Amino acid sequence: MVCQITVIKLEGYGAWTLTIGSDREYALQILQSKMYTDLQECFSAKNGLVFSNRFDEFIAVTNQISLHDHKEIYDRLSKKNESAKISMTIGTGKTPLEADKAIHDIKRDAKNMIFTNIYGIRENCKVPEGQQTIELDNHSGHNDLKILHIDVNSSTSIAKNLSTYEITNLIMRLYLAISDSFLKEESMTFFLGGDNFMIVAKNDIQLKKIAEIVNFLISSTGIKLNCGIGNGNNARRAAEKATKSLDSIRAYRRSGKIINVFESN
Repeated sequence: MVCQITVIKLEGYGAWTLTIGSDREYALQILQSKMYTDLQECFSAKNGLVFSNRFDEFIAVTNQISLHDHKEIYDRLSKKNESAKISMTIGTGKTPLEADKAIHDIKRDAKNMIFTNIYGIRENCKVPEGQQTIELDNHSGHNDLKILHIDVNSSTSIAKNLSTYEITNLIMRLYLAISDSFLKEESMTFFLGGDNFMIVAKNDIQLKKIAEIVNFLISSTGIKLNCGIGNGNNARRAAEKATKSLDSIRAYRRSGKIINVFESN
């Protein structure tokens, strides 16, 4: 079971920003927002899912998306955004964190692996001398991916006495707590906006362990959480099932049955 992660980065970003004057922040925010939109449209069309990482960097879950598909997206976005240079680095691993660490290793050795600014890897092995890339495996195994969708239960009541910014502060502290807890399980957490978080989890993490982590977060933060779990052979399908699981939790609650973690079949 393999997780495939792609990191998309705006290259030479710092130096380039200095060339557009001091009144530049609005333009940079517009560029970053447009880049996220373009990436999400391109990768989701191939059943991937993109998360904003540090705004000048994005992380995509790309199981079943080939090196050829990556190059197609790269070429399309390069033509559309000629002023912004991007790179794509693809890593695979048994867990999301292992795939991300593989990307770090690829970047370190990038001079031996560059392919039109796309760095390719297959099972985290080196590119043979004289060969620019190794074609990615298709990673089409059934239900290779596990994605969790977490939201705050009754967030309106929690926030009723807080200002807009105080709510943001609360959510960011919760984000860090969720991220820290699941990082120990080699899983990666992303903030979706509002009071929603999505976790690209290691495939073999058990329902019991997830419930243990969620209950720990509830007790340590005092915030009630719901967690839907989904499995699929690509990012969109796993995320869809995770959100359906979250909907099931709400449906159970309306019928009088209280549960906070649910996994769809």
